[in-house]
Amino acid sequence: MWPFKKKQQHRSLFKIFSYYNSKVNPDVPRYQKAVFDKMGLSINHIVNEKYLEHGEFLNYITTTVTDTDYLIIFDIDCIPVNRYWLPLLLNDLLQPRTLAGAAQTANHLRDSKNLYISPFFFGVSTAYLRELNYPDLKMTDDMDGGQNLTEQVLKTGGNLKYWWPTHIEEEMWYLHHPQHNKFGLGTTYNNAIYHAFYSRENKSQNFIDKCKAILADDSI
Repeated sequence: MWPFKKKQQHRSLFKIFSYYNSKVNPDVPRYQKAVFDKMGLSINHIVNEKYLEHGEFLNYITTTVTDTDYLIIFDIDCIPVNRYWLPLLLNDLLQPRTLAGAAQTANHLRDSKNLYISPFFFGVSTAYLRELNYPDLKMTDDMDGGQNLTEQVLKTGGNLKYWWPTHIEEEMWYLHHPQHNKFGLGTTYNNAIYHAFYSRENKSQNFIDKCKAILADDSI
């Protein structure tokens, strides 16, 4: 039995969003949607032809989508690899005042001494976003896009549920954590979420291959 219940009947329990523009290989959103379809889930694709910066898109979604209990964000080249990811995420979010998602370090900022929940995959309650007064998620000289949400959770005593790398196809970057200290192209988090990286720059074949493998796997 599904253990999670909507807070109000006229609202959805969760909504999933991703965005892209015409620079992205059109096969990337098509395959992402196919993976979600296979898992019986709907993903809302926002086609952004104004070339908004990633943080501007996140600001738009977090401040305007209020008719759901939880918001879940995926980069266009990020997908679940099994059906267990959603109960795991919602279970994290059952704890009030929680932000949950993939761990990341911006290697070009603060001498790489930073750790935050990345905007390429995270979940948060709309009530908590309202309590936090909708933190600005645009990139700054000191913070990567989306990083300020983690900063505000830390500042106000909220809870962070990091999802850690469990498999890395090609190690490329330092992750500021004593045990989980690497991530890179084709990283899987908590054995549940795969992020190809760089597909928004049209380097998308690895992502498409991963989607094809999931779609062909009858056990998923």
